[in-house]
Amino acid sequence: MQSQQQTKGEVIAELKGKTDSFSIKDISSNGVKMENNDIGQITGKYQGNFMETISINMKTDGTSDWEGKGIQMVGKDMVVATSHGKGRQTADGKVWFEGEVKYMTQSPNLSWLNTTKGWIEGTATQADQTFTAKVYAKK
Repeated sequence: MQSQQQTKGEVIAELKGKTDSFSIKDISSNGVKMENNDIGQITGKYQGNFMETISINMKTDGTSDWEGKGIQMVGKDMVVATSHGKGRQTADGKVWFEGEVKYMTQSPNLSWLNTTKGWIEGTATQADQTFTAKVYAKK
């Protein structure tokens, strides 16, 4: 799986977070379905905190599909974000992921997010349940 380099524009945000809790939803010969509840900080074109739930389908070949739903608080302004994408295990024990992000907000200051589609790329470290990611404006 290669990053879609041509879809990336300027960096909108950088996310740093930690998995606060997780639930194993199902185990089968196809893999494991789980949900992570994450919290963290956003820096970049806007600053704030976020919480999100990521539903992950980890396949036996080391790849995964995921879908996210989150709330971002930027001062008193709220942004909701939905996302989906793919991931894979790396040789160093991390998980690399990428996907699309869509935003909705009623904040006049952040209304530009309503027409912005994002492309997210990042890595998660399973050992300490942390992750970092960058969101790019999708061209």
